[in-house]
Amino acid sequence: MEQKDTEYIGLKTILINYMSHWRLFLGAFLFTLAAGILYVVFYPRTYEVMARIQLQEDKGIGAVGAGLGEAAGLLRSFGLGGGVSGTLNVDDELNLLTSNALMKKVALDLGINVEYTRPRSFYRLYDNTPIKLTAADSLTREKLSEEVKFIVRLNDGSIHIKTKSRSRDENSFTFASLPAVLPLPEGNFILDYGVKHLPIEDMDILYKPAGWKAEEMEKEFTIEVYSKNSNIIELSCTDYERNRAVNTINKLISYYNRETTAYMKELNSKTLAYLDARIDSLTLDLQVIEIEIADFKNINSLTDVEHDVQFYVAQLAEIQTKIVELETQAHLIRLMSDFVKDPANQYSPMPGLMSQEGDKSSPIQLYNQMLIERARIIQNSNENNPLVPSLTLQSDRLRESVYLSIENLEKATRQSISDMKAKEKILFNTMKSYPGKERSYIELKRRQEIAQGIYLILLQKREETALESGLASERGKIIDAAFVKKKPVAPRKIYAALGIILFTILIPVVWLFIQTQVSSLLGEYRRRKQ
Repeated sequence: MEQKDTEYIGLKTILINYMSHWRLFLGAFLFTLAAGILYVVFYPRTYEVMARIQLQEDKGIGAVGAGLGEAAGLLRSFGLGGGVSGTLNVDDELNLLTSNALMKKVALDLGINVEYTRPRSFYRLYDNTPIKLTAADSLTREKLSEEVKFIVRLNDGSIHIKTKSRSRDENSFTFASLPAVLPLPEGNFILDYGVKHLPIEDMDILYKPAGWKAEEMEKEFTIEVYSKNSNIIELSCTDYERNRAVNTINKLISYYNRETTAYMKELNSKTLAYLDARIDSLTLDLQVIEIEIADFKNINSLTDVEHDVQFYVAQLAEIQTKIVELETQAHLIRLMSDFVKDPANQYSPMPGLMSQEGDKSSPIQLYNQMLIERARIIQNSNENNPLVPSLTLQSDRLRESVYLSIENLEKATRQSISDMKAKEKILFNTMKSYPGKERSYIELKRRQEIAQGIYLILLQKREETALESGLASERGKIIDAAFVKKKPVAPRKIYAALGIILFTILIPVVWLFIQTQVSSLLGEYRRRKQ
């Protein structure tokens, strides 16, 4: 309890000590109040400018090619189709939006790498500058490697200009009127009138390399995804020149869409050129293969593989049937020949074994009729009948005729059998070599089908690429164009009030603390000196 009372007395002593210096606190309050008022009054009113875009996914070839028939199926079989849409990497798009190259183009287009300020002012002008400084050529604008400051002053109706940079001494120029060309080691610059209705006045101009300004812009911009599962991106920045911020954001979106569209068109153009070359090459290959197939068919007498096989099988069966018939006929002829040559059958009618049996004018039929007539007469009378010798003589003559007829028929049958067997052998040889021919033909057809499949795939891809080129849309669909928020972000009165309170307390306390420490050190020094 006694320790608490001691602490209470010590804190009370400190507060009383501080309160005894109320004039110091009052002075600090008045000083910080004046600084706060100056901040609120003179600090330019700064606003936040925001825009929203929605990233559009690329349409894959499956989306365009759905329903284009066999080619789409072939594409899917090669892993090039089947409804696969383009994927979108939001992080990559964010990096592209904040890339130095893109920011550099925006800075050069809007001219914001050139900063205009009035003397003794930090307020950078934008679209109300009385004079305008530009690079005389694209090389100077693109390759400038350091800042160049231009101090423009009016004196006695003349325009006096001093230029400064880190790597060289000052240069001075005097002109009676504008426009004026300023030749410098960094390049040539042109100073001309800005807004026509504004009179020329003193101006400090700082020309920055576009890449340096792009670095500053990257830090000033806030570009982030609206939500985790969203393709909407928010772009924002703060500036006391609202038009500058609005134009910068809109121009950034415009260049982003322009760059992505140009890239897709260039890619599609190269793809189309490649596809056209490959399609032309494949067309020639297909023509060569078709000529090879036609020549192969002509040389090997092929029309259709399955039809040819069926035809040869049917023809072979027909030939084999005829050979069997001819062999049977030859056997019968041999039997008849043996019958005729046998003396025991000299006056016996020949059996009807041949197809000539029904032909009444055939030698065999006449011979049989003669023998039948002779036998009938002998049967009805006797062998002494005067007609018998005459009939015997005629039958002997007809026998010789029959013999010659059978011999000729046997030769003709043998020749027919030989011819049929030759045809059979040719067919056998043809069918024996047919598997090799068929294999060669199948290889040619396979080459043709592969070339046709690739040809269809390339045609499919060319049509889809042409459609994508014609239907190319902007990558960043503008949801909200750049707009200025209602409430300014600076100056903030609450910050000024908090600063006044904080520094009103902090400045006297620090001052008294330093004063106490200094007094203590001086007293110690004096004691040691004595």
